[in-house]
Order: sequence, then structure tokens, then C-alpha cells
Amino acid sequence: MRWACGTQCFGEEFAQGTISINTFLSMVSILGFDGVEFAAEHLPSLRINYANILNQRLAEQELTLAAISCQVTVPDNLIAKVEPVMAFAKELRTKKICLLGADDWTPFANEIKYLAQFSEQISIPLGLSLPQKPRASVELCNLLDEIASPYLGVCLCIKATILPKDEFWQDLIRVVAFAFHVQLIVTDLSCSLTWLPFLELLREVEYEGFISVVHVPEPTEESLKTISTQIAFMSR
Repeated sequence: MRWACGTQCFGEEFAQGTISINTFLSMVSILGFDGVEFAAEHLPSLRINYANILNQRLAEQELTLAAISCQVTVPDNLIAKVEPVMAFAKELRTKKICLLGADDWTPFANEIKYLAQFSEQISIPLGLSLPQKPRASVELCNLLDEIASPYLGVCLCIKATILPKDEFWQDLIRVVAFAFHVQLIVTDLSCSLTWLPFLELLREVEYEGFISVVHVPEPTEESLKTISTQIAFMSR
């Protein structure tokens, strides 16, 4: 497992224009993360020439692009919205593409089938977020079985505080073997990353992808410094 930092941690700053992608990359590199995750809405351009520039910046900072994530809510215009992001992801040699936000992916079946086929063409796996509600994993697994694409899997968004006694834990168990990418939400820094049940669950299935930190308590930079120290300790 490797660790990434998502631009989602600086969502307000990106929305207000007070932080740039270059500044974000420099900060993440200094903090010692292995990679980054870009939320599609934080990318200033999807042009190929910008992908070339961004590839150079990633190489300079010795960072891997773990994933690009797209927030979606309805099937309407899904392909028109996501396909350009996927084409851009190909130019960036992105590890994964994640679709986030739907409470139920079943109404998106036709669009997702098309996008899964496109994922296979560009050789970048596509992950669907597991909705944050009990038994959502059943509907998601049914959809994965229906489409049956080796390039379609799950993006897990996990709260650091989740425990095996929680009802949602059973959903994690059901889909963890299909996880292409993992996002981590940290709301309490007193909960050390050095021992978390969900990390043990990922190790059990031999998960080898990235874990992206996508939410931390404010002040964001100070929280990321604390988390990066714990990650460094775990890597010893």
C-alpha cells in the first residue's frame, strides 16, 4: 500500500483560487507522500498540452498520480462529462479513475458499461464509490456482476474511525476484494493511523494500491504534517 494526498483536502482553497496545482504538488512532495489524487473539478484544463506540463511537474516532485476522481449525481450527460476526463487521464498515465457521489449506481448501468469499455481501451481501471449506507454493497456487487468487466471495480471511501462492530463494516468486507482505489477521511487526529482495523482488512486481501487522504481536520496543512509523520513511522 502507498499513500497519496487528494486535492479534496484543499477543496475550499481550490474553489477560491488561493491554491494552485503546482503549490499543492510541492506541498505534498515535501510532506513525503508517494502520490496525489486530483478531483476533476480542481484541474484548470483538460487539454493535452496541459497534461504534458503536469506530467513534467509530477516527475519533478517524484509523485505518482494515484487517481482522478469525478463527482457525479445523475446519469444524464454522464458520458459527456466523464469521457474527456478519462482521455486526459490517459495522457497523464493515471493509475485509476473513480466515479463518486451516487447513492445507487443501478440507474447508471448503461453509461457505466460504456465507460468500462472505454476504460479497457485506455487501460485505466474505473472504480465506483461504495455508497455510504448499509447494504449498498449488495446493489454494487450486482452491478459489477452484470457488467462483468475486469476494468470495473470499487473505490472505497473509508472513515478512519470505522470499527468492525459498525453496521457498514459488513459492506466493506463484501467489496474490499474488488477495491481498485481507497480514499480515507480523517476527522479526529487522536485516532492514530498506526493501527486501524480497516488497514488490517486491506492487508488481508493483499491490497497493493494507493490510499488517498481526502479529508483532514483544519488547519489542513498541519493535519497533513501529523498524518505524514504517522505514515513515515508505519513505513519503517
